Amino acid sequence: MMRFCRFTSLLSYFGLLLTIMAWILLAPHGDNYPTAAMLLLGVLPLLFPLTGLLYGRSYTHAWSGFLVLFYLAHAIGELYSGDAFWLWPGLEIFFSLSFLIAANLYVRFIAKSRNRSQSDQTRV
Repeated sequence: MMRFCRFTSLLSYFGLLLTIMAWILLAPHGDNYPTAAMLLLGVLPLLFPLTGLLYGRSYTHAWSGFLVLFYLAHAIGELYSGDAFWLWPGLEIFFSLSFLIAANLYVRFIAKSRNRSQSDQTRV
């Protein structure tokens, strides 16, 4: 179950990253839309936890959940105030929620396995 949660969190993380990039690059915008600046603001914060997530560090899974909360709030705001095109905010909500759930479960399973291994060592 721990592997499944880690795989799901990584899949959701990369799905969120690609959704943000596609939304900025492919969605129709106005003529004065600063694409490069929006890519920096949208994608750069998601690159900070990349190394820790790939190595399976539980601390990185825990704090990156807080980072993803900003993307969830952004998507809910865009869905509420946006036009009839709901694909990009819907994908962002889906990937954000699935990452939050999978990352929290992964941290919980890691903590349980560490506690179990520490209790086994004290019995010896």
